[in-house]
Amino acid sequence: MQALREVLIWLKRELEDIDPDSAYLETELLISYVLNKDRSFIYTVDFIEEEKIKEIKKLLDLRKKGIPINYILKKKFFYDYEFFTDTGVLIPRNETELLLDVVIDTIKSYSFEKIVDIGVGSGNLAVTLAKKVDKLTIYACDISPNALKIAKINAQKHGVIDRIKFFLGPYLYPITMRNLQFDLIISNPPYIASWEMPFLQKEVKREPWEALYGGWNGCVFYEDIFKELKKMDKGIFIFEISPFIYNDLVKLINKTFSKIEFYVYKDLSQKNRVIKLIW
Repeated sequence: MQALREVLIWLKRELEDIDPDSAYLETELLISYVLNKDRSFIYTVDFIEEEKIKEIKKLLDLRKKGIPINYILKKKFFYDYEFFTDTGVLIPRNETELLLDVVIDTIKSYSFEKIVDIGVGSGNLAVTLAKKVDKLTIYACDISPNALKIAKINAQKHGVIDRIKFFLGPYLYPITMRNLQFDLIISNPPYIASWEMPFLQKEVKREPWEALYGGWNGCVFYEDIFKELKKMDKGIFIFEISPFIYNDLVKLINKTFSKIEFYVYKDLSQKNRVIKLIW
């Protein structure tokens, strides 16, 4: 057995070499994960058994190899809800909560009842919306069977599986080919440009490429979806962007649509993060 205090100091020192800013938090998370207890509980423990220390060392090895902490723990909190995460889906980001805020306000303002979520991923947007907005039906699309599987797990976990309809396929095709009616389109699509990819953190590069890479300019998804939206008489599209591609996106929007309402929302760092289009 070994004293908890000694394990805390040792593990924090090891994790500081990976990410100094989150080393203490990750220390608590890994120890509580191995003990299968809440973070607050670990401070009621004086000693840790050798078998548990061996487990901690295995998890530490995974972190040193660049495996994201949320893939190791198999969970990530988003909008106060816990989501199952695994390789094959993008880990929910705190910045994306802004997208959700804008979507919820828009749904309530217009009394929308049916929306489409393109690129559902882990289901963090669709599931949270189903939890937050009553009588809302969500059509969730993704090109990844694995992502749909994980999204369904999270929908089941949070008791909203009956409110979300899952479809395999790109963009709006699974919806339009079935002639389904909807009021709003939302998406947190791949938008990392080619020149950004080398600068991504090692952990981020472990996440699914197709959920990150947006083509040479980061705008490929938007170019394709705008062509589909242009065929619609009217609609509202709310989506997340990278601040680095904002200017290119504005040019693309102005080039594609002759008449459109355009709203931009900044994140906590005052960077352009979410756009709402109304036509």
